[in-house]
Order: sequence, then C-alpha cells, then structure tokens
Amino acid sequence: MRTKPRFRSLAPFMLFALTTSAAIGVGVAHPRHPRPRREDDSAQKFNEGEKLFRARCGYCHLAGGTGTIMLGRRLGKDHALLDQRTDLTAAYVKTITRVGLNSMPPHTRIEVPDTELDLIAAFIARPASAHTPPASPPSTRATHE
Repeated sequence: MRTKPRFRSLAPFMLFALTTSAAIGVGVAHPRHPRPRREDDSAQKFNEGEKLFRARCGYCHLAGGTGTIMLGRRLGKDHALLDQRTDLTAAYVKTITRVGLNSMPPHTRIEVPDTELDLIAAFIARPASAHTPPASPPSTRATHE
C-alpha cells in the first residue's frame, strides 16, 4: 500500500512564500529611492560627537584635565589635547576607551554606550580639514587713548 506524498499539497504555498520572500529581499536590497547623502551629515555628526566628548570625556581630556596633563607628560604638549589631534583613528579611540591605558580606566557600555562612543570617536578622528583652530584667548593689553 503506497501513501500519497504529503508535501505535494503544500507546493503552491511554498512557491508563493519563496516568490514573496525573493521580491521583498530585492526591494530591501535595492530601494527605489535611496536616501541622498547630505553634505552636512558629517558636520552634524562631528558636532554631536564634540558635545558628547565635552560631556563624557572633557573632565579629564580638556585643557587642565588629568588626562591632558598625563598625555602632555608622556607624548608632549602638541599631543595633549585629544580634540586637537590628527593622528588618532576611530578604532583606536574606541579600543582605548573600552580597555583603558595607563592611568585611564576602561569605560563600559553602560558608562558610554556604543552609539555615543561612535560619535565621540568620529569627532576625535575627524580629518584635519574638519578641525577648527583653537580659540585664542582675548588680548589682555590695556588700550590707551
């Protein structure tokens, strides 16, 4: 006694599911209207990264902070301020943030979430052309009339 294959009755449904999945996959992989890349995306990203850097890292890594002092001793004054350096990569910044280095403790994903760290690292590793010169202190000369 031969039994009838059970899957034969499911063939139309399986064909429909396969065709639909393929159509959806092609639509997702090749959208009709890709989002145009705006010129100010990177500038906005750097601005957000700078705000986060000042809020999360500034206590130690802005002028007069412990991290700035230690980097100045170890690498020289021209490498002390992280936000003015042009020799760091985003991957390096992320690694050092997570594992620490010398007197800098490691920071967890709770302390600095990955999304924030990505923005901070992009700000620190931004190209030299995106750096703004440090603000010069106001002149202390007295004017005589």
